[in-house]
Amino acid sequence: MTVPPLTYEEFLTIVQRCTGVPAEVLRTDDPTVTIEDMGVDSLGLLNVLTEVENRYDIELDTEGVTCFPEIHTLINDQLRPAAARTENSVVIDAPFDLVWDMTNDVANWPNLFSEYASAEILRREGDTVRFRLALHPEEDGKVWSWVSERVMDRANKHVKAHRVEPGPFAFMNIHWHYRETGAGVEMRWVQEFHMKRDAPLDDEGMAARIDTNSRVQLALIKERVEAAARSRAAAAVRR
Repeated sequence: MTVPPLTYEEFLTIVQRCTGVPAEVLRTDDPTVTIEDMGVDSLGLLNVLTEVENRYDIELDTEGVTCFPEIHTLINDQLRPAAARTENSVVIDAPFDLVWDMTNDVANWPNLFSEYASAEILRREGDTVRFRLALHPEEDGKVWSWVSERVMDRANKHVKAHRVEPGPFAFMNIHWHYRETGAGVEMRWVQEFHMKRDAPLDDEGMAARIDTNSRVQLALIKERVEAAARSRAAAAVRR
């Protein structure tokens, strides 16, 4: 299943920032309200289109389009066919609560993943966390980092995440699914993305890299969470 890379709420945030039109005006349920009715002139619309095109590395033909929902549809119609997708999973022999808590403790990710040098929490609001990740320095000293946002739904055993700073990606959406089985907790990662035209790798090349790295990281996470589960079980016996 392909998830639209830009939600309507995210799109309206861009419109509000580029035009100055209040949010309550933009969030109308009346489909007959046009862009002009909302007080957005041609320059404001150009600002919106330019930001979206630059952000997602696409070109929009809006001739004849009269309302923002139609523009939103045009954006996602372009992004969906271009989206690459990877899916990887692992079964962790540990209680669900421990798997959930350890894999969603973003601040501790450098101790859970081998690829991250640091994880800085920028903002928490309910079940949503925004954070900056940094990889270990490359041989030439360059450090890759980016900001992501993560929304956790423990009741439904699901997490949605996306890169706020996409870097070489036109967009990157990540879904974590958890499922309890007789052998443990299955954790499945689904990543949907599209690379920018000037990125060092195309969609196919990045998909291969993500697949390889995901298998490495999932195996490491399994090892570390299962070790924590055994340690807890041993401590409980001693008590």
